[in-house]
Amino acid sequence: MTTETMVRMLRGMRLLLLLAVAAGCAAPRVQKSADPQARLVERAKEYWEARVRGDLIETYRFHEPNFRKKVTLTAFLQGRGVTTVLDYEIKGVKIEGIKGFVTMRIYFTINHPLLVKPVEPRWDEVEEQWRWVDGEWYRRFRFPVGDPYPESAGWDLPPAEAAGQPAPPQSPRQ
Repeated sequence: MTTETMVRMLRGMRLLLLLAVAAGCAAPRVQKSADPQARLVERAKEYWEARVRGDLIETYRFHEPNFRKKVTLTAFLQGRGVTTVLDYEIKGVKIEGIKGFVTMRIYFTINHPLLVKPVEPRWDEVEEQWRWVDGEWYRRFRFPVGDPYPESAGWDLPPAEAAGQPAPPQSPRQ
């Protein structure tokens, strides 16, 4: 390959890179809702859409920062995968200070190699717990058995920490 050919290839690659960057800048940005209740609904929908897609890496990012400090992505992925979420409905949302509660109906099935026959999909109602941290809602991980996630790890903050964590802005409706 000649030097002239390499220079042309580099120029072409530069042009492609510039076009890619320009296209990324021109892409429409999704505006986050300023209303805390609407934002909580947005975040819950994003989380459950990722669950329906089976995107466990994306769902991990929705969990509280304190949880992610204590549970690595690798550990999270190793403990997931038995429940397949097929669909969901958001039934209601409630906010109490820095805590958010989302009532859900989830359509799911359980897949496990030790099961003798498949489990029929079913609907179940659950209440999700979310927390306002640094200007965003994060999901509180719920352990199926026990709770090695101590309360002091960030859900019910000690008074000194809670004082430093501002509640979400009040929506005009409240």
